[in-house]
Amino acid sequence: MTELPVGDDHQVIRIGDEAAVVVPLEECRRLRELERRVDLTEQVDAEEAQALAQYRAQQEAGAVTSVPQDEVRRRFGLNVGRVA
Repeated sequence: MTELPVGDDHQVIRIGDEAAVVVPLEECRRLRELERRVDLTEQVDAEEAQALAQYRAQQEAGAVTSVPQDEVRRRFGLNVGRVA
């Protein structure tokens, strides 16, 4: 693609067989930061999916136990009753 949308004032140059767009350095940095954030979000999403899959596998195997909230509060020495 060598044509930019109407109103886009970036310059298009050719480098070998490729077209490239010249952007200000600050815009390039901003785009790289956005890309880094997307990569981190995708990594976190993958980790959450893996953790959920592991939990569900443990749950199906009967290895997951639960403790009622009142018992947890008692074990930690917190007020056993309704929290205001």
